[in-house]
Amino acid sequence: NPGDSQHFMQGVLGVTFLVVFVSTPFLGRRIAQDEDFRNKYIPKWYDFTMKKPENANTKERLHEQLVELQRELHERAIAGEFSPEKLEEMRRHFYGVDPKDDPHGWG
Repeated sequence: NPGDSQHFMQGVLGVTFLVVFVSTPFLGRRIAQDEDFRNKYIPKWYDFTMKKPENANTKERLHEQLVELQRELHERAIAGEFSPEKLEEMRRHFYGVDPKDDPHGWG
């Protein structure tokens, strides 16, 4: 029957598209993460990968910045910059905005 071969071909085509659709994320991940695979199977003219830049901040540098910030806040607290009155003033107004001369009313 000629209709049976047509249904068979449509089924094969449907299953092929389904398999390709499901395998695409796995293949993309492999291309993105496996440099040997990428060099072997992806042509150079199609390879748009970029080299990952070195991070300017190391863990040690970030730790030093955090310790410096804690020390600075500690010194400011000892100097009395965080009294209840000053904290209330900080909460009410944005830094650098004069509340009496703010056309937007955000100060």
